[in-house]
Amino acid sequence: MKTVSLKDIFLVFLKIGTFALGGVYSMLTFFERELVEKRKWLTHDEYIDSVAVGQMTPGPPIVNTGICIGYNLRQLRGALVTTIGQAFTGTVLAILLAIFYIKTKGNVLIGSIMKGIGAAVVGLLLSIVYKMAKNTVRDYKTALFAIIAFFALAVFKLNPIGLILASGILGFVVFRRTTE
Repeated sequence: MKTVSLKDIFLVFLKIGTFALGGVYSMLTFFERELVEKRKWLTHDEYIDSVAVGQMTPGPPIVNTGICIGYNLRQLRGALVTTIGQAFTGTVLAILLAIFYIKTKGNVLIGSIMKGIGAAVVGLLLSIVYKMAKNTVRDYKTALFAIIAFFALAVFKLNPIGLILASGILGFVVFRRTTE
């Protein structure tokens, strides 16, 4: 693997942080497209592993995923650069939008726009779920893990952290023979 410059990492994560609107799961689409498909800095499996680490560590999952990717690319400096690049635009915009939202609270036009954006984000979420499932759920065992996790969260409201830990332990038991 070639060494990626810190400047390139910063610029890509600044781009991702600037243009990937809609929250964690919509940003995952941009991560994969930019880092796996376009630049080939990561394999799909490295990307999925980074997402898993980002989801199970405390803090914002998308930032944690970026930190993991940055560390994978350039160790501690890469992790720091991804965090700064990814968070810069969002931090500035969040402050400006908070000021705007407070000043326009109750405006019918703004409320209508927000409903449209919210519906589009649901579509983005479904897209990333489909893409991740297509590339990750490859046999009946992984499909069973996905289905059980869905019902455990959606129906039984189990703790997601406990579910991730239990899935990791069970995954070790179920899949260890297939990865040796």
